[in-house]
Amino acid sequence: MGRSPIVALIMACIPIVNLYLIYKWWDELKTATTANYSPFIRLILCLIPIVNLYFLWKFFTGVEDAAKKKGVGGYPLGATIFYIISIIFFIPAIYLIYKTQELLNALE
Repeated sequence: MGRSPIVALIMACIPIVNLYLIYKWWDELKTATTANYSPFIRLILCLIPIVNLYFLWKFFTGVEDAAKKKGVGGYPLGATIFYIISIIFFIPAIYLIYKTQELLNALE
């Protein structure tokens, strides 16, 4: 069951709930792509500084690839460029969370 992108934004603002959101996102991506990894291990890796940058990038590119395969679309400017811009500036990060939830909902 997909959640509203607005609910995802609210969940992202609450620290412990944010961890649950990231776990659920990994789980939803795993289900959508039939990948073979543990969402819990990926969540733990997202908590390690520097390593988290790689795994979040891997997540966002995975969401975009799955969405493009389904014909839904993707992020503006592509996942990699938009992710880098979101790290530097705050407002694109809000849109990144919103768009990610929107794409995951479309993958269901």
